[in-house]
Amino acid sequence: MKNLFLISIFAFFGFLFHVSCRTIANPVISGKETSCRIVPIVDREYFPVAKNLIREAKKSISISMFVVKSGRKVDALIKELKNAANRGVKIRILLENSIRANQSVIVSLNGIKNIETKFDSPKKITHNKMVIIDENVILIGSTNWTESSLSYANEANVVIKNKEIVGYFQEYFDYLWQDSSKDIFPFKDFKGKIIPIIDRQYSDIVSRMMRKATKRIFVMVYGFKLTRSGDSKGDILAKEIVNAKKRGVETKVLLEKSNFNERLNIMNRHTIEYLRERGVEARFDDEDIITHSKVVIIDDAVILGSTNWSYSGLEKWHNTDVLIKEKRIVEYFVNYFEEKFSKGK
Repeated sequence: MKNLFLISIFAFFGFLFHVSCRTIANPVISGKETSCRIVPIVDREYFPVAKNLIREAKKSISISMFVVKSGRKVDALIKELKNAANRGVKIRILLENSIRANQSVIVSLNGIKNIETKFDSPKKITHNKMVIIDENVILIGSTNWTESSLSYANEANVVIKNKEIVGYFQEYFDYLWQDSSKDIFPFKDFKGKIIPIIDRQYSDIVSRMMRKATKRIFVMVYGFKLTRSGDSKGDILAKEIVNAKKRGVETKVLLEKSNFNERLNIMNRHTIEYLRERGVEARFDDEDIITHSKVVIIDDAVILGSTNWSYSGLEKWHNTDVLIKEKRIVEYFVNYFEEKFSKGK
């Protein structure tokens, strides 16, 4: 299944399969079918795709990234950005201010013509991982620009080529660029086979879909936190999984088991025990691999992006995700999930 989607970026514009998208936000295209093109980009596929997307850029590149840390592959991506700037491509890079590694990236790019760099507001974490090319193509998902993300970790992303969808994320980026100190609320409504999700939309959409699930709920996230109060958004999602299990829905959860972050392990272990006690199949991933993907499959839809199921991820941080209902994409990520889940313990 995976090999069907290992498409080079050079073939991307000619051979991607089409997804029907319908938006009700824009009266000009309301009720009309628009062409979406989507390709899953997972694990080691990200680096060559990102590199070639940057090479193909003609006018602009907008990047919102939680962390950019120098290393062989990351430095190669930075080099491609500099080359693009030399071609006249206008580049804006928004980085999380609390990450020390980002400081050196800002310094290295300062003063380069056509490249603007900016830290987000210290009042709010910006956890996005998105690269927008020419306001027409977006690479979005869980991958940070670090050697571990690019070379070792389980990561889940998609490339989307669709002007309406990408334009929405571009507007979101522009809002963050102006002021990232507060939540960005949805400013358009989408209905169809692909739906952008920003900031606080995520948990409401996921919990509502879980409530209606009849077939399956599969969850793969880096961190999943339950609270003592039992009323956080993470608690609500856990309860929806358990309720779905009681209705006969197939429920599986895969969480990261770290070989260096014991605090994360304690958090995830508590969640796994809670779910197992209530009949849900819940596992740690292989300890030798970092599972940084954020993939949620509910019946015949998949949601993926940057949102962890921690208190901060669900209730405070800036995050970007996409809901996809295209059959072939969903099947791909079902297989991706099952492969990783089969190796869990």
